[in-house]
Amino acid sequence: MGQSATRERILEAGKRVIFRKGFHRSRVSDITSEAGVAHGTFYLYFKTKEDFLLDLLRSVREEMISLMDQGMELLSEGRTEEAKDLLFLRTFDLMVREKELAKIFFFEAICTSRRFQEFYRESKDMFFDKIKRSLQEIGVPNPEVKTHILLGSARHLIENLILRGQGVREIWLDILRDLGVYS
Repeated sequence: MGQSATRERILEAGKRVIFRKGFHRSRVSDITSEAGVAHGTFYLYFKTKEDFLLDLLRSVREEMISLMDQGMELLSEGRTEEAKDLLFLRTFDLMVREKELAKIFFFEAICTSRRFQEFYRESKDMFFDKIKRSLQEIGVPNPEVKTHILLGSARHLIENLILRGQGVREIWLDILRDLGVYS
């Protein structure tokens, strides 16, 4: 097995373990056992458990930013409907798919250290800027206010999915329609 495959196995196993046990109760040995690798292998890729979780969070953030950047590119080409799909639906679907990681981050990690708080602030600023610019490009009135509404609504819906198992995609679509993003 190659290094990147081993790292990926550790990341996926760690996500499962931390979701089940919580960040603070999970041990590195729990993660390596779940991944089927030697304990020391973890430290070939990550200095600490905190670094491990930040890497997980960064990978999802990078995937979301990539989708948003692709959407912005499509907007610049005049392919508005395809752009909206990437910017507002596929990014939301990614958050839904990564609900375990969102649970860890929203309910546990953000209270753990300033590193996680800084990561959250940086991510939120990035998302805010990209959403606001895309709403401006689409021609949605009051893009700054609607960006605040979209970010708050997305977090609220993901929390409902995590805490109540409530389906959220239809509500998300209704919010997008009500805000004039979709007709």
